[in-house]
Amino acid sequence: MKKLLTAALAAPWIAVASPTWADIEVGIINSLSGNFATFGQRYQAGMEVALEEINAAGGVRGETLSMIVQDDRSEANSALAAVEALNRSNVPLIMGSYASGITGPMAQLMTRQQIPLIVLGSADDSITKPGSPWVFRAKHNSTIVASTYFDYFDHLRETSDEELSTVAMLYGNGAWPESLAKEGRRFAEERGFEVVGSQSYDQGTSDFRPILNRFRSSSPDLLYIVAYAEDGVAIARQMREVNLNAKAVAIDTGAALPSFINQVGDLAEYVATVVSWSKDVQYDGVDDLYERLKEKTGEEPTFYEAEGYLAMRVAADAIERAASLDRSDIRDALANTNLDTPVTHVAFEDFDGFQGQNPIRSLVLQIQDGQHVTVFPDDLAAEEIRFPTPAWQNR
Repeated sequence: MKKLLTAALAAPWIAVASPTWADIEVGIINSLSGNFATFGQRYQAGMEVALEEINAAGGVRGETLSMIVQDDRSEANSALAAVEALNRSNVPLIMGSYASGITGPMAQLMTRQQIPLIVLGSADDSITKPGSPWVFRAKHNSTIVASTYFDYFDHLRETSDEELSTVAMLYGNGAWPESLAKEGRRFAEERGFEVVGSQSYDQGTSDFRPILNRFRSSSPDLLYIVAYAEDGVAIARQMREVNLNAKAVAIDTGAALPSFINQVGDLAEYVATVVSWSKDVQYDGVDDLYERLKEKTGEEPTFYEAEGYLAMRVAADAIERAASLDRSDIRDALANTNLDTPVTHVAFEDFDGFQGQNPIRSLVLQIQDGQHVTVFPDDLAAEEIRFPTPAWQNR
């Protein structure tokens, strides 16, 4: 066994461990710098919370579990180089990364090299569809997320007197936004919604008003937006500037961050977003996990930290059950996962063209009184949905 100095992480609220003798090491490829660092740091915090829990309970196979962390700098080429480095370290499995455009190439390389991959944050369908016997994803994917949004829209249509028949879609040109938009268009057609606007934008765009003005002329009942952190903030502000109204507004990814509420204030009210976990979802152990994540980060935790925690729990469970630390045995153990956690239940299945995908139930959060609250599905909800969204001049 090698002596491992736990990697210093990019976020100020993540503590650096002292040098320790690490008996079992897992590889981590994560975006700790670059465009996706905001998200990568949250995933890292969740993994650290899980690691503390696992080792406090005796570790795995009677040994301490530790991480070899590689920063992919939010770039695919850096991630591929990190795979090669971790392969040389002979880790039994690797977890990574945040963006689908990074994890997709990683999955292909690791399949060729026969290294088990636990997807950390990426949700593009193509990673597990058709997938690989070496790739496993406990979190949701594009199809699950888009289906959840349109289940929510259907629920609004079925439980109110409001006419909901048209939708406008705005999304970035990255792998995840395009994947979610593609599935959104498919579900809109299947559910009988007319798409009256569908527009992609280049990452780095700051002025969305021309697009939003075109949407305003169509008077959509629903807005379906996929935008990262800064984009989501700009879109929310500029919707008010151009007076674009809709009866329900969904902003994926960016609106799930507490910073979205902090930056746009009252403009965030009524916005919905789909996540894999929330502090008020009705699962056993949620309150304890929430408190530990909050203590680790020093701020309100999100589903990103929870997904990091989930990935590490899945890894530890597979290593514990595997016949040996041989990668093929780890892969077999992952394939037979049946694990309950405070985030979700995990059982990797092959279904609808997916391979190694957990059929997780996603949640809809709505921003109410400056807080994210779970409002859908009904059996997991903590609060009632506030609907319809008032016009800007009536708020």
